[in-house]
Amino acid sequence: MEALTHYAHETDEQVLHKKRTQEINIWISHLNYITNECDWLAKIASNIIKDRDLRDLLLEKSEINSSLLNELYSYRNTLDSFHECNDLDCDLYYIDLHDTICKKYIKHLENYRSVKDQVFFKILS
Repeated sequence: MEALTHYAHETDEQVLHKKRTQEINIWISHLNYITNECDWLAKIASNIIKDRDLRDLLLEKSEINSSLLNELYSYRNTLDSFHECNDLDCDLYYIDLHDTICKKYIKHLENYRSVKDQVFFKILS
């Protein structure tokens, strides 16, 4: 991950925009990896562990992952709209939206890791 460089001439809004954009790009990168990983784990669940229920759960998580990924792409496209805000209500809307998406992302990771753990436990037992 490349460190963000901030300059003295940048406004708080510009720094915040950079930070949000970097976060979203990191989240998108993680979810893209999960898409591939989920596919691999579903194949392991099906072909090696022979557990169709676990495979189906992984495929379900993959669909949820794709949906969240699309949401993040859409959100990233709206980040420039934040610069158009000229009142506190507008600023708060985008701050709340970012927090909501962050919470959704974190919850998704927790749920996915729980299913991923199930695959590893079955492999090791």
